[in-house]
Amino acid sequence: MLLSTLAECSERVRATSSKLEKVELAAGLLRESPPEILQVVCRMLVGRIFPSYSDEDLEVGWATLWGCIQALSGATQEELAEAYDRTGDLGSACELIFSKKPRSALFRTHLSVAETHRELVELAGIRGKGSLERKKRILCGLLNMASPKEAKFIVKTITGDMRSGFKEGLLEDAVVKAFSADPEKVRRAHMVSGDLGEAAEAASRGLLDQLSIKVGRPVRHMLAQSIDELEDGLERYGEALVEFKYDGSRVGIHKEGKDVKVFTRKSEEVSRSLPEVVDAIRKVDGDFILDGEIVPYEGRPKAFQYLIRRLRRKYGVERLAKEVPVKLYVFDLLYLNGESLIDFPLVRRRRLLENLVKPEEHVAVSDALATSNPVQARGMFEEALSRGFEGLMIKNPQSKYTPGRRGLEWLKFKGEAQTLDLVVIAVEYGHGKRAGWLSDYTFAAMDNEGNLVPVAKAYCGLTDEEIKRMTEYFKRTATGRVGRRYSVEPKVVVEVKFGEVQRSPSYPSGFALRFPRIRRIRWDKPVGEVDTIQKIEQLYEKQRRRF
Repeated sequence: MLLSTLAECSERVRATSSKLEKVELAAGLLRESPPEILQVVCRMLVGRIFPSYSDEDLEVGWATLWGCIQALSGATQEELAEAYDRTGDLGSACELIFSKKPRSALFRTHLSVAETHRELVELAGIRGKGSLERKKRILCGLLNMASPKEAKFIVKTITGDMRSGFKEGLLEDAVVKAFSADPEKVRRAHMVSGDLGEAAEAASRGLLDQLSIKVGRPVRHMLAQSIDELEDGLERYGEALVEFKYDGSRVGIHKEGKDVKVFTRKSEEVSRSLPEVVDAIRKVDGDFILDGEIVPYEGRPKAFQYLIRRLRRKYGVERLAKEVPVKLYVFDLLYLNGESLIDFPLVRRRRLLENLVKPEEHVAVSDALATSNPVQARGMFEEALSRGFEGLMIKNPQSKYTPGRRGLEWLKFKGEAQTLDLVVIAVEYGHGKRAGWLSDYTFAAMDNEGNLVPVAKAYCGLTDEEIKRMTEYFKRTATGRVGRRYSVEPKVVVEVKFGEVQRSPSYPSGFALRFPRIRRIRWDKPVGEVDTIQKIEQLYEKQRRRF
């Protein structure tokens, strides 16, 4: 398949606001795609090179792309900046510049999807001394062979900034339509495989039922819905499984033979950073996949930021392990000795888990209680807080494990504190002693279409050292600048405390957070798990009824 075909489809998908038309266009492309590149087509349609479970990264910065576009077109800094300001994204700016500026070599119209993908994968694999120059050579060579429209698509794929309104939910619908597949089977195949491209190929071959979770491949975590009243969960389920909610980093633990891998919720492998946990898990008999939470722990839980030091450490791990000890609390078992357990009821998975994992210094099964008694549940909540934990999880004992889904089978209760997980989309220079630092952040929540919508600005909560580190990070990853304000890639998720939700004409959502303050940076959370505008609206309505 020609890259021009994929790029043209992406343009047509971007041009229409109709979801049905987007799905129809994508379905037509999938039907045309040769089986051997169907996975690649699916990923590139949503701005990816690698499967969503992969932690591989192209590691191509904004400055590198900008420099390649300039080098190939001969455009001045001012000309490219003007094109960017006019179009709003680097891919479109590249198309505009390439359309106006002749390049040193004529582009080839037969650049294929497979060839483009191979070049980008090779780009990602370049490491070590001189890697930047080698990356530039490959990138310049690829862009020089591309038409302006293809170059736009390549740049957008590299930056992940597709702006087509075509999210994975619509791609699922396109797979269903393209191959006349059962919607529920496609959704399930996507969840268990962790990659919609793989699910699409299985659908095209009539093999959806054969996909399952695999040891060594990260599984998207089942998610919980927040509740404001503890009794809500008990009333919903009758008898509920109530367990401590741990304030750490969610991880998946995979063991096959003596090989143990620990994955974060972003699919990053951090096994090397947690040797004591790996050693403890290695002693447990069998092959399995566990779901759990890593907590910095020394007699009682320590502050979350201690854990970040552990998870990011590649060298001197043994020394840091003594300074920042951790404990793994496991609360679910997804796979055991060749059998997927995700369709088993939670109460059965829990029983198997307790038989499998025995408590020791660095690993324990989560504290839990089956009850329908609000007094017992409240007592457990108070105990959780007294022991330094975050609150309670309230779970339906009959629930299946649904990877990547946030439903009403699992609920979380943290008490009265109001916080939201939001993503930073813009930063500005501060004032006074912070005048030289990017300390004022604009946060966004996600709407029903999967778009990020601003809801608050805050400049309080981070230490001076954190602000300095974040300034360096945001300058490195900025996607644009107007005066004192930088637009940034939506990658940094923060937990934001606030006083209340109020109506505001200043934001497109119509809502704003009053007295927002950054509680902590959530490096462990992906953007897809930020809170929604719908949740903010629900908080507003509940608040209005109370007053």
